[in-house]
Amino acid sequence: MRSAALLLAGFVACASPPGDEADDSLGGGGKDDRGTSSRFTEVDPTHTNQTFRTYIERSLDDLAAQDSDLARYTVASIKAGHVRIDELSDLTCADFLHVIRDLPDLHLKPSDYSTLKRRGSATTAAISAELDGYMWSNRIYVARSMDPHHVAATFVHEVNHVINRSEVGYYDDLPSSAFLHEYRAFYVERQFDPDEYAGLDLVDFVITNYELDRAKIHPEILAHPLTPKLLPTPAAWQARNVSADVEETVTCQ
Repeated sequence: MRSAALLLAGFVACASPPGDEADDSLGGGGKDDRGTSSRFTEVDPTHTNQTFRTYIERSLDDLAAQDSDLARYTVASIKAGHVRIDELSDLTCADFLHVIRDLPDLHLKPSDYSTLKRRGSATTAAISAELDGYMWSNRIYVARSMDPHHVAATFVHEVNHVINRSEVGYYDDLPSSAFLHEYRAFYVERQFDPDEYAGLDLVDFVITNYELDRAKIHPEILAHPLTPKLLPTPAAWQARNVSADVEETVTCQ
């Protein structure tokens, strides 16, 4: 189960095992064979290898094996390229700056971006110790060395954030807006993996793990926290229209 300190963009959270060392012998941070997968689109397709692609494809196999609309639409959304997938070492510069703001206790600096892809990077290890997954716009990043079902559940969670534009709405009316976005994402994740959340009060879980002030969350939201959109359907993607998003131009120095 994921637990977390408050991340204002909080698109998830928990300590994960260290990165997959199997890639290290390949050089370039372990992603360098320039191959591609027909099943998902990488954020940085120039930095890839078969080990990473297999890691993601096993989680897609897990999703595809589930008999639910939620799993089917999530797999279809990933295959269609509505979201792009990569690991935390492949954060874009702009997304790295968002992570810095969301994880202030790590005391990372923009110049640390240059170390992300290095083999054994302390910067990547520090971020991976805090995050299972992260999203911004239609980009989803996952930590390495999770089991396939955990990665699959993370995709369900993060895709829900993408269709709901959580990188924008999360900040609208804190802490109420943060609670709404996290509750909805964990709700669909619990549908996918009910055993992980068996016996939990999801309202309390989100408030506790994101260190939200319950007294400042609007009472009507606490009473009725579930809001659309739940499924990444074609209609949801049409409304989201990620192709219209403008990539930020920033410098990490």
